[in-house]
Order: sequence, then structure tokens, then C-alpha cells
Amino acid sequence: MPLSWTKTPLRFFQHLLREEDARGLDAETLVKEARSVGANAIVAMGGGFSAWYPTGSVMQAVNPHMSGDFLGEVLAAAKAANLRVLVRLDISKGRAGLESDRPEDLVRDVKGGFATIWDMPQICATGALWQDEVFANIDDLLVRYPDLDGFFFNYLHVAKCHCPRCQAIVLEATGAPVPAGPERDPSYERWRQVFLAEYVGRIRDAVHRRNPGAAIVPYHHVHDGWDVARMAEVSDIISSQVSNPLIPNPLDPQPIWNHWAAEEALTALALKPEAAPLLIQTTSEVFASRQSAMPDARLAHNLLQAAAHGASTAPATNGLLSAGDARFRPMLERIGRFLEQHADWYRDLRPEASVAVIRSEQSRLWGEDAGRMAGAPSGNGHVAEFRGVFEMLADLGHTPELRLTGALEQSDLARFDAIIAPAVQCLSDADAAVLDGYVAAGGTLIVTSDTGRADATGTPRSAAAFASLPALPGAARAIDGAYFHRTDPDGSTGAAENILQGARTVAATGLFWTPFEDRQPEDDLHLIGPFSNNAPEFTVLPDHGEAPGLIRRAHGAGQAVWLPWQIGALYHRYAMPEYRAILAGMLDRAGAHARVDCPAGPAMEAILGRHPDGHLLTLLNRASAAGRPLVEPPALAGMTIPVRTDARIATCLETGRILPSRRQGDWLQIDIDRLMLFRVIALTFD
Repeated sequence: MPLSWTKTPLRFFQHLLREEDARGLDAETLVKEARSVGANAIVAMGGGFSAWYPTGSVMQAVNPHMSGDFLGEVLAAAKAANLRVLVRLDISKGRAGLESDRPEDLVRDVKGGFATIWDMPQICATGALWQDEVFANIDDLLVRYPDLDGFFFNYLHVAKCHCPRCQAIVLEATGAPVPAGPERDPSYERWRQVFLAEYVGRIRDAVHRRNPGAAIVPYHHVHDGWDVARMAEVSDIISSQVSNPLIPNPLDPQPIWNHWAAEEALTALALKPEAAPLLIQTTSEVFASRQSAMPDARLAHNLLQAAAHGASTAPATNGLLSAGDARFRPMLERIGRFLEQHADWYRDLRPEASVAVIRSEQSRLWGEDAGRMAGAPSGNGHVAEFRGVFEMLADLGHTPELRLTGALEQSDLARFDAIIAPAVQCLSDADAAVLDGYVAAGGTLIVTSDTGRADATGTPRSAAAFASLPALPGAARAIDGAYFHRTDPDGSTGAAENILQGARTVAATGLFWTPFEDRQPEDDLHLIGPFSNNAPEFTVLPDHGEAPGLIRRAHGAGQAVWLPWQIGALYHRYAMPEYRAILAGMLDRAGAHARVDCPAGPAMEAILGRHPDGHLLTLLNRASAAGRPLVEPPALAGMTIPVRTDARIATCLETGRILPSRRQGDWLQIDIDRLMLFRVIALTFD
């Protein structure tokens, strides 16, 4: 198959060259630097607002510091070294001067002025530059360079444009003009999504006609105006940002959390399981100060977490590796060489999952998060709840999979012991029916917060979304200063017992919903309070509560469980161990057991992947100082790590040393002397 090379993870590298870097630069130098970090593929500077090859295109300005054909030289050198090459194009912006040369093809703001990004005029998606010139440029590149492996489209999106042409097109398509203010209109956003997906589909068709083996890789760091499912369909490789800088992009704040690489890799796996995604990782610690080096621990964590979930990564550095602040280089070389040496272990790698978590783009777009990638500032949306649930699962030793609303299938969900829907505020009837079918067939569905309060476009529901949970969330109330009363404090097992130790009450806070008026014997975590007076002299609690914070309902052969409060968002914010224990108890009851027993708890992340030769266990040190980002974790002392596997031999891949281990029932007990930044262990049968 022409695109079979996209199916397995590659090790990309990206020189984000400054225009002046082209002066006297030898293409062999770039290739040698890429190979020094273990890369077998590169993203090469190509065209768009800055062209790195000879072209007479009206859209592109040839790099004034370039002589000859820089892109052609890089392609030739890369191919001689057996590297795959994606050509980087940025067609969203133009150079100064287009305002007078092609004013009709530029984005206009609501006042009629030229809209800019990074001080450059934006290109209008409906104008001739996008609709004609881009295709001519791509055709020219395919003729000039028949050996290229595809195109990486940087910062690709349909900008909001108020030019007369866009106004007429949008009015005809949606019945309303382009929104004048910052408000987000579902009809207009849907138009943007469809327009972009159809445009990328046309590009893909045009490229494949010329070169069936060339891949199309569209990219935008916050997926602005994307229907992620449609974009996955028209892309050959899904690409996402996972940079996790210490200080985010000031223009488009990104998620800053330790599982971003896992989220994007698992999202891509759910959308396009047959192709390895390409995740972009900066080597800068500050997005807007690109020459400042990323700390070793953060860089290693992001790269290995992505690889452990089956993704390709593309570390990107401004200028040459040898230029500027290159403190990151030794760690980048170490990780790159490690992944190169053990590439076979990263092929056909899949999560060893008993739990799936529902990720909902509809809820992010039309729920409380209002389209923010970083979530609602209040922390009351799907993003914060999703993050906290994912963190709890990781801290419990689970390696979950993700499933996306809009693409749920009952036959696919059947293999999971439990499915969690964290504050899926916007849910379609079709997705709700699939989840009901999963429960009826014997599964356990756990929903949290105000799941199901609206349909897929954010319109509030007047009837319950689920047959298995036939109620609406209702109105929220604050429960700061309240408690949850546990009906059976002695019934905990495993991780829940280790943390709760028979405690009868658990602190409650945040928002609370009361979806059901009736009570069932299996309901638990009944609410006590909240109390306006929590002075020590008055903290005598009754021995029972009122509305349940854990609601169980049988449905067919399975059960649905509702936690009508913000267990995930609160864990994400405060790391309450009791909340993790509550989830652990629910999963144990559902038979969704963790495959790794993490002795270091949240200080260590354990990712277990299923491989044809056994399992791959990735251990990441996350023991940063309390309240601080992952930068300088101290070494963790020696420990025994139980893994539920049939394997019998544990080998440290970086050293090649067989680790002490022994079988104990279903578990392989593995001894490690200490954990510095990471340890990757192959679990085999002989």
C-alpha cells in the first residue's frame, strides 16, 4: 500500500529555521543533526508565507537569505540518509505587501481592516489564494520533488473573516452573517468546520492523484474551527500539539497538564487506529520565548508518554541544535537513540485497558468550557472533569483508552469492563442510546457531574438523555462545607481500603446536582450539610445524610452509576486521595481492575502497553515538589511493582539488564533499585 509507512510510529524531527539560517547552511548539517537525535523522518521548511525553494508564486515570498534550492538540497540529503520528509507549508498567513498586492484575498476584521496574526496578514479561506494558488503551489512542489513523502500544513484553520465575499457565502450557508462579536454561534462554527474539512479533502485528493504515497498532515495547535472526527477522515496522519511548556502560548492558551501527550495520542488512536499520530513537541520551556530550553524531566516525560501510547513525535527546535540555548540536547539525543534502538517495541503497541473514558468535543465546544482548550476558568466544564478522571485512573495504575462522542459504537465498547463519562454536558441521542446498549448488555457506565444536560449542540434537554439513568441533572447548588456519608465504610477493598481505612465521612465541595428524588438501597455517599458554621465547637455530624452522591441503577444485565458532583475537576485541582479511592472502589466492583499496582502512587506514572511479544511497561517519575510543575523530580527509592501479566521476564530496555522478578498468582512482581526520570521495561515470556 502506498501509505503503509504511516501505520507505524516514526521518529520525526523539525528544525524551525529562521530565514537568516539559510545563509551558507549545508543540508547535510541538518540531516546529521536529525540523525543525532535518532530521527528517521523530518519536517522540512517548505513554503507558505516564506518559501525555501525557487518559486514565482504570488502567495509566497522567497526567503531573501536563500541561494539556490534549499528545499531540494534538504530533500536530496535526507533521502540519501533514508529519512522520510514532510514539507512544511503555512498557508494561513502572508508577508507584508499583500495588503496592496492582493487585498481581496486577505481576512478582514469587523471594521473592514486587515486581520493579523503575529503581525502578519491572514489569508482568507474563500479567496483565490487559498482556492487556486495553494493548489498550484502544491502541484508545483510535487512535480519538482517527486520523492517527498507529504505535506505538513502548519496553523491550518479558517479564520473569521468579514469581507463581502465571506459574508455572502456564510449568509447563504447558514442564514445569518458572520458573527460580529466574540460570541460563538453553532451554525457559523459548523460552517467553518465543514468548509475546512472539505478543503483538506480536496487537497488530499489532488496530492494523491500526483503521488499516492504522499501523506497529508493538517495541524493547528488548538484545533481552532476543527471537527476532529471529520479532519481525521481527510488526513493521512493526525497531528496535534503536546508541547506542555512551562508558560503557554499567550495568544491561544493550551492545556498545561502532565497527560496531554497521552490524551492526544489516545484521541488519535480512537479516531484513526490504523495510523500513528504525529505529535509536535517543542524543545522550549516558554512558548513565546522560543530559545529557552525545556527542562530535561519535562521533555523526557512528554516524549516517552507519547511513545508509550503508540504515537510519533516531532521535537521542534528553533534554528540549529547547536545554536542558542541547547541544554535540552543531551536528553533529546538520549530519548531519540533509545526509541531508535527499541523501535520494534513501539510497533503494534496498544493500551492494556479495562476502562474507557469518554472525551467530548461537543461538550468542550458548547458546554461550560465554551471552546477553550484549557477549559473553563471556573473549572466547571468537561475539560477539568475529564482531566481529573484521567489523572485518577493513571494514579490507580490504569492505562485507559479514550472514546469520542459522535463516534461511539456498542460493538467497540463491549470489551471494556467500565466506561466513564466525565461531565459530558453535551450528548446526542445517538450516543446516549449506544451507552444505554452497553449497560443493558452487562457493562458498567459511570457518569459524573451534569452529564447529559444538553444535546450535542448545547441546547438544554427537557427529557433525560439515558434510559439507564432516567433523569436530568437538574439545577446545581454549592456544597462547600458539606460531607459525604458512606453507608458501608468497611466494605472497601484494594486501593479504596488503603486510603479510606473505614472512614465514615468524606469532605464534599464544589457543585452538586440532585437528579433523582427517589432513593435506592444501593445509593451511597449521602450528603450532609453544607454547614455555614464549621467552627470546631459545632462540627458534630449526624449519622446519616440526605441526597446521594453515588447513585446506582440497574439496567438490563448491567448498571449505570451517577456521581452528581465534580469528582474529576476537584481531583484535578486538589488531588483529594479519598476521591481516587471512591473511583477505585467503583471500578473494583465493576471488575475493571488495574493492571499495575503503583507503589509510589501519584509520584509515579505507569503505562502498560500490549505488544505481540508481551507487554511494555513505561515508568515515569512525577515526584515534583507539591504545587509545582514537573521540572526536577527527585529520584524514587527502590520498590516492587506488581504487574498483572502472563509474562515471566522483565528486562530494562535502556541497560539490557534482566530485573529481579517473581510470580505471585496473576502478578509478576518486579524489583527496581530506583527510578530517576524514567524506566522502560519489556515483559516477555522467555
